Formats: sequence, structure tokens, C-alpha cells
Amino acid sequence: MLTRLWSPAFKKDGKPRPVIDLHAGLNIVEGADEAQNSIGKSTLLQIIDFVYAGGDFLKSDAVLLPQAVGHQTICFSLHLCGKDHHFSRTTDRHGFVTRYRDPMWKQAEEELSLYDYQSFLLEQYALQQTGGTWRELVGRFSRVDERDIALLDRPLAAAAGASDTDGAKALLELFGAYDEIEHLQYRYDQVNKEVSTLNAMAKGKYSNYIKLTTKKERDTAQRELLEARIEAKQLRTHADLDLFQTEQKARQEQALKRARMRPLVQELDAINSRLAIVEATLSGKTRITTRDLEEFYEFFPDANRESLETIEYYHHQLTGILEEQLREQQRHYLAQATKLKLVIDNFKAQILALGESVSLDDETYDQSARVQARIDRLDEQIRTFDHNEELKAERKKLKQDIAEVIPRLLGELTGTINAQMKTINDALYPNKHRKSPLFSFKAATKGVSYSFDHNGDRGSGAKAKNLIVFDLAVLTTTPLPFVIHDSAIIKPVAFAPVRELLNVYAHTSALTSGAHEPKQVFFSFDATKAYGTGAEHTVAENQIIHLGEDAEALYGFTWNTEEEGEQTK
Repeated sequence: MLTRLWSPAFKKDGKPRPVIDLHAGLNIVEGADEAQNSIGKSTLLQIIDFVYAGGDFLKSDAVLLPQAVGHQTICFSLHLCGKDHHFSRTTDRHGFVTRYRDPMWKQAEEELSLYDYQSFLLEQYALQQTGGTWRELVGRFSRVDERDIALLDRPLAAAAGASDTDGAKALLELFGAYDEIEHLQYRYDQVNKEVSTLNAMAKGKYSNYIKLTTKKERDTAQRELLEARIEAKQLRTHADLDLFQTEQKARQEQALKRARMRPLVQELDAINSRLAIVEATLSGKTRITTRDLEEFYEFFPDANRESLETIEYYHHQLTGILEEQLREQQRHYLAQATKLKLVIDNFKAQILALGESVSLDDETYDQSARVQARIDRLDEQIRTFDHNEELKAERKKLKQDIAEVIPRLLGELTGTINAQMKTINDALYPNKHRKSPLFSFKAATKGVSYSFDHNGDRGSGAKAKNLIVFDLAVLTTTPLPFVIHDSAIIKPVAFAPVRELLNVYAHTSALTSGAHEPKQVFFSFDATKAYGTGAEHTVAENQIIHLGEDAEALYGFTWNTEEEGEQTK
């Protein structure tokens, strides 16, 4: 809860005001008995809203008017989850909040973005499980700005043009009931959109795969699919037999051609051997040299040197004489080898081609592809139709849940709110019961809305009172941590119910938030004596500051008074 509030801009009699201490339950910003305006009551409530990440204070006269205060720093302390937290927020850097180590706001520790600060508040007030944002949850119950007070018939409207479904959503989030409802509605929207799309595509024949619209068409497609699968099976059986026969024939022909090629390869090897001898002889590689003989003599020293050298001499001479015949033989062997190689290569190519030919012909391929495409198309048409039928069944169930489950849940919540509003309304009129307002949620497939009925009394006083009763009922029945009410709300309300209202406000000190911290009501009030001694006693016990004109105003002066000698333009 908010425990301390201070700004160097707050002054009284020319001196800085002390820290404003706040407490559980009712915190009254009291004005003078003459009910003066522009002394800072509403401004201080806007500042409290500013502390809780609001933005209306930034548009206030105190900040914007040149003769007023201008930009200012607001320092404050929160007690949350058993620990004190010290912060400040400045109007000229309102997107950031500074955290301090000390309660005098001297030792800055870190700077948080406004988003991170609101996340901190959500967590510390135990509201993060609701699914709503911080301002979405609490901002609707800060009634200081005139537009908030004017929306007496739409108490959950964040602004004049705001959607009632947004307001209902925020209240459902506070009750912790929005997730279940949102899941049903979101899923219904998804399913309904998919069904509508599939229906439109099927009826318009925009796709070959989304065409079936009736059970009869689906049965026809199922029969065609069965026929196509039988045809495909027959094609596969025939193709498998053809492939087997083709492969067997190819292997036989390959074996025959290899058998015919084998003697040719052997003949080629023999010719290549003879050719190698001839070429070696022509190149002199077969001749025995003097060095060769010397090495021979080392191993056989008793050999007849004369005979060996004579034989080798004649051999050399014979090679020279027969060179032309050797070259002719070389040409003959080369021609034979070339011819044989061509024949052998041709056999190899035929054998390779026979191996590659074991496949289906183009016509068989095309026919199989056409049948498979037909199977795929029919299968997808049936699958899509069945999926659409399942979605339709789910849509019907969701629509039934929206028509039954959601109204039952909303009815329970409506009963809770209305019962609490009656209790509070009865407390305002202890001697003569008055009709209390009636709140109701309105369920629809597109979202939950609400209505607020003043129950036969549409006078300005009754409407204002009913708005207060509604806020207090929400404060009592949900984790909402605080409400902010400006004195302008109670102006049309009679004195007697206002006296009782002060007591109802005061009893909120017994309420605790989701984080087990006391709840608070921030209320501006003036002309206390006019409401009697009972009101004076309650105000005295719960007052956090008393404001008056001029030096006793919040800032120590008022900017709506004309100085002596000042002329209006």
C-alpha cells in the first residue's frame, strides 16, 4: 500500500510541507469548510494516480499552466509484501521511475522504465495472474478526471469512446475468470473462421483439393479413391512383372556378350604382348651391352668371352638388317589391336546399356503418375471434408459452451457484485432501504459486454451514489488494491448517505489485497461540518492532509486568484 508521499513543490506558508503519511483503508484529503475550489484536493488525488503510473496529472493545470507550478518530482513509499520500497517520478521524465535505497529519497539505486515499474506493481500486488495490464486493472477506478466522473452509466469505461467489452474484460480479469472465457471465445473465433474459409473454397471450387460440400459427394469420392488404389495396385503388379522379365532377359544377353567378348580380350592381350617385344627390340632395350657382359663375367669368370661377344655382335648386326621388317610387324600388330579394341568397346557398351535398360517405359511412368495424382487429390479432398466436419462439430460444442458455461459463470459473478452492491447500498440508507443498482454481464460469441442499471432512479444524485457503490463492491469482491474518488462525485448526493459512506469507506481497512496488504481508499472531502459530528469524527480519524486557500493550498499558493492591481485582459 501507499504509505508516504512528498514533493519539494508541496508548500505551506512558504515552507516545504512534511511528508504525507498514509494508512490502510480511508485516506481523506480534506478541504476547508467553505468548500473552496483550486486548492489542490483533486490535484493531490491525481498525484496519487500518478504514483500508480497514471497520466492525468501530466495534463493538469498544476503542470501545464505557466502561472502554476510546472514540472515537479513526486516522491513516495510503498509497503508491499512486508517490505518498504522508495521511489520518485518526475513529470518531465514521466516514462521512468527512480528507486532509492533510503526513505528520504537521497540515494538513488536504479531507474526503471514505466513498463518495468508497472510490472513490479502487478507482481507485488499479486495481480500478474489476472492477465491484464496494471493500468487496465486499476485505472478505471481512479475517478478524478471529469470524464471519469461523467461516465455514470458506464462505470467500467476507461474513456467516453471506450468499448464496453474492454471494461467487462478488465473486471473479469480482476475476478480471475477471463482466461476461461477468452479461451472459449478465441477458440470459437478460430474454428468459425476456418470452417467459413473451407466452406467458401469448396463451394467456389477454388482448389482441386477442397471441393466436397456434402456427405454424398464425400461417398462418391471415397468410391473413386478405392477404384484408383486398385488400379494403382494393378499397375504396380504388372510393372513389377515387366521389370523382372526385362531384368532376366538383360542378364542373359549380358552373359552371352561377355562370353563372345572374352576370346577377343585374350587375343588382344596376346597381340599387345607381341607388340611390346617388337617395340622393345626396335628401341634397343633387348640388346646386351658391354657393361651387361662385364657384370655377367663377374659371376661366371670361366665363360667363353670370345664366343659370347661374337654372338652378340652378329645379333646387333641382324637387328639392323631386320629393322624394316620389325617396323612392318609393329604396324600390323597395332592395326590388329585397334580393331580388336573397337569390337571389345562395342561389347562393353552393349553390356552397360542392357543394365541401364531395366526400367519402366515413359508410358507406364505417365500412367502411374496420373493414377497417383488422382489418389492424392481424392485423399486430400476426403481428409479436408472430414476435418471440416470435425471443426463444425467443435464449433457447435463451443457455441453451446458459450451459450451455457459462460452465462453460468457470468451469472455467478453478477450475483456476487449485485449482492455486495445491495449490502453497501443498504448501509448508506440504514433506516429506509433504497433500491440498489443492478450490474449484469452480457455474453456473446464476439465478447462479453455489460450493462449498469440504476434500477428506476436516474437522478444525478442516485447515479453518482450508484457509481460509488459499484466501485466499493468491486474493491470488496476482487483483488483491486485501491479506489480514488474525488469530492465532485458526492456533490449531487444527499448529506445522510454521504455520512454513512464515510463509515463504509473507513471499514475498507479490514480488506486485504491479493498480496495480503491492506486496501486503500483515497478520497477528497470538504465542508465537513455540514455533514454533522459523526462525519467530523470519521474525517478526523482518516485525514492525511488539510488544505485551504492561498498559503494553505497544496503548493502554498493558488493561481486562480487575481493579485491586487492586476488587470484582466
